[in-house]
Amino acid sequence: MKIKNKKICGIMKIGITKMYKEIADLIGLKDYEVVNPYNSKVDCDFLIISKGYKERVKNLNPKAEIFEVKSATFKDLIETLEELKKLDIGDEEKINKSIKFLKHKEREIKELVKDLNVKVNPKTEFVKKVIEDLGLKISDNGILIVPDYLFNGEQKENIIILKTHNYDLGLVERIEDRYLQIINKLRDFYEKRS
Repeated sequence: MKIKNKKICGIMKIGITKMYKEIADLIGLKDYEVVNPYNSKVDCDFLIISKGYKERVKNLNPKAEIFEVKSATFKDLIETLEELKKLDIGDEEKINKSIKFLKHKEREIKELVKDLNVKVNPKTEFVKKVIEDLGLKISDNGILIVPDYLFNGEQKENIIILKTHNYDLGLVERIEDRYLQIINKLRDFYEKRS
């Protein structure tokens, strides 16, 4: 409860990495710093970072409390906001509004796959998570979906390349973009074959 006590005193310094600065808007956080704790020590009590870097960041910032953001899917981001609310980071009312907004966006996108009767073969756990959230069927003989960082450039049939890190987009837009890429590329794939 050390962090909560500091927050009550108004002295807790919160740092958010550039990739996740939209989290501040989603939770109604006004007082924070955009930091790069992956490569250097930063003067913060609480750090909001990408999942998978906790040990590295902790080595550089041993006194900071570290919170890893999950954001492969809308469900992940909603869980992230719920966890921040439990930690008393941000404004509860704003977090609740953001969760409602994200659930609405998720429903809208899932409407787009209702008539999409396809089987897909996700190449990574990350892609599999998005596919499962969309409710698409997974099969070893389905259309292969490969994240761009694993694509070796060889032309293959029955393959979709998923652009994973579109840094020009905000956090919510990046999640939406992944879903829409998959949906649109699957539609294109089947239209070409029919």
